[in-house]
Amino acid sequence: MRGTTEILLVFVGLYPVVTAAIWVAGGLLFRLGDESRLTLEGEAGWPGVTVLIPAFNESAVIATSVGAALAADYPELEVLVLDDGSEDDTEAAAAAAVGDDPRCQVIRDPVNRGKAERLNAGFRLATHNLVVVTDADTHLHPLAIKYLVTRMHSSPLLAAVAGAPHVTNRTGLICAMQVLEAAAIIGLIRRTQAISGRVGTVAGVLGLFRRDRVLAAGGYDGRMATEDIDLTWRLLLAGWHTSYEPRALVGMQVPKSLGALWAQRKRWARGQGEVLHVRARELCAWRNRGVWLLGIESVASLVWVIVIAVGTVLAAVTLLVVGSLSVVVLGLAWGIAIAVVAMLQLAVALRLDYPYDRRNWRPFLIGPVYPLAYWLIAATAALRSQTVALVRGPRERRVVWDIPRERLVR
Repeated sequence: MRGTTEILLVFVGLYPVVTAAIWVAGGLLFRLGDESRLTLEGEAGWPGVTVLIPAFNESAVIATSVGAALAADYPELEVLVLDDGSEDDTEAAAAAAVGDDPRCQVIRDPVNRGKAERLNAGFRLATHNLVVVTDADTHLHPLAIKYLVTRMHSSPLLAAVAGAPHVTNRTGLICAMQVLEAAAIIGLIRRTQAISGRVGTVAGVLGLFRRDRVLAAGGYDGRMATEDIDLTWRLLLAGWHTSYEPRALVGMQVPKSLGALWAQRKRWARGQGEVLHVRARELCAWRNRGVWLLGIESVASLVWVIVIAVGTVLAAVTLLVVGSLSVVVLGLAWGIAIAVVAMLQLAVALRLDYPYDRRNWRPFLIGPVYPLAYWLIAATAALRSQTVALVRGPRERRVVWDIPRERLVR
């Protein structure tokens, strides 16, 4: 019993330190290797690309997203706006943004079928084999598509490439935390995963896919809370690789209120649990050993959260019953050490992203409180939703659009 307790204490204490070290080392290696060497292809190397923009009740933001897609610096482009039975003026707003541009179509389905089904329809309708997926509240950088295509052509094994999201609405503490998250967590993790060709999430905010490989994998699954994570894992389990292109920039909105952030994190946590539940048996197969690290990291992070939660409860009980402050002092010392590690990780991440977004340093002032706030929200969401989804799997009813949209801030 004592040996098990000691192992758990070592795991709890070292897990965030080891993962931070891995992400920092991986981020630096990727930056010094692929990121610095890969250059844009010549004009002869630009195949046709279809851009899919799924939308539901997006009248306030859709014009900016459509306008940015059509303004992309890319020679052969098709843009499909997929209106999923919107109840507002999304169709009219998108049509006004398109004008008489023949490269874009606004396709409306009067029935709200969900984002996954709408994207599947878009993949079937796409003219080109390279398909960009982006959200209706995003703002593509003019060169984003070229960088995605260049990265895709770097290996014939690639089935998808993730773009680099950057927060556009930066007012308030909650938004500032998500600015840091995009750089310190998302950016570093994806750089590290890209070294092995196994980026775990090609998110719907911006990703480039090979149409034939997505259709062969079955497209998006409308039952899954995070259809993008599920599709990414199925592409990896089919033997393909995924990558990350940090220069393929896309502006995105993030939740500004604690309630909206909590709803988002519960959905993300639930989606991760559903993927582990549905894909666990296939993931364990020897032929998929290249994806094992993704699975191990996902399970280890959840175990860490559970052990932290149980340990916190036991420490509180010990304090109340015994009255000893030694556990509290030890916890504070560990917390300070973790905060220092997190600040170092954050500094490296912001330095790597500095050429692409020089405003990211401003939220660095809240860096000391960022680890506690971020981990508290993420850990609670994991306990609340991921553990349940891991046991039960996806719900039978399809996933609906449930994220409120706000007007884009450039």
